[in-house]
Amino acid sequence: MLLRSADALGGNALDAYLDRIGLDTRPAIDEEGLRAIHRAQYFSIPFENLDIHLGRRYSFDTHHLVTKMISRKRGGFCYELNLLLAAALRGLGFEVDVMEGRMRKREGGFGRPFDHMTLRVAIEGNHWLADVGNGETFQQPLPWDGSWTPQERGGEYRVILREEEALENEQPADLEQNWKVQFRPNQEAEEEVVYNFRSARTTAKDFLPMLTFHTTSKKSQFTKGWIVTRPLEEGGRITAARGLLMTTRDGKMERQAIRCASELEHILAEDFNMLPVAVPPSWFNRRS
Repeated sequence: MLLRSADALGGNALDAYLDRIGLDTRPAIDEEGLRAIHRAQYFSIPFENLDIHLGRRYSFDTHHLVTKMISRKRGGFCYELNLLLAAALRGLGFEVDVMEGRMRKREGGFGRPFDHMTLRVAIEGNHWLADVGNGETFQQPLPWDGSWTPQERGGEYRVILREEEALENEQPADLEQNWKVQFRPNQEAEEEVVYNFRSARTTAKDFLPMLTFHTTSKKSQFTKGWIVTRPLEEGGRITAARGLLMTTRDGKMERQAIRCASELEHILAEDFNMLPVAVPPSWFNRRS
């Protein structure tokens, strides 16, 4: 497959990407085009961390990402998913910057610097926040103007300047570059912070230390168990994790035991549209 540059898809690679996410034509370089490609990848390429538990290396190389997520029809986790989106958008002609973020933790507080990756897309002088690496959040990109953007899966999101005191490892001078994504389920509800991010331009190399942490550290949530998950267009979500297949529709979750490696291989092919993945039987011996 051809790459237009080290970080942009071109030629066959771009066409294969669009086919992978179900788009028949190349989107225009405008707001509607950005919305179309963002939504299509969000619903088409799952979030997953299987390579950690398969003992395979991770790489930010664009050719590696194309081979994994397009040719082999695998998924990825936040860095991979957003780098693939960035490469596709650049290949189409969009102007894209990579930024670092910190996800809000369930127990409170925020993750480490470069814990998450998000994207800024410039269109005719206006900026948009794009992020397909966090499947629990927005399906449509967010305008960088503080307005609330309703989402088809419910709730609404916005991007606003973060005026709170500096987080750990931040300097006071950084505050003017600090932003946050907020969510609220409806207009009457109180908003909550989904993640913080900095608007300073970064490169993929800046994320390599956190890539190593996420994929090797015993403190990382990703090394503690395998997971594959994707949102359903009709609503809900399907997730395979730690010996269970969980399907949520209309607020109700159905759980089904995955008893062996061959069952998971079938689920990955049928429910996540992946090409064959050789699952080690040991995953089920230890219920990882």
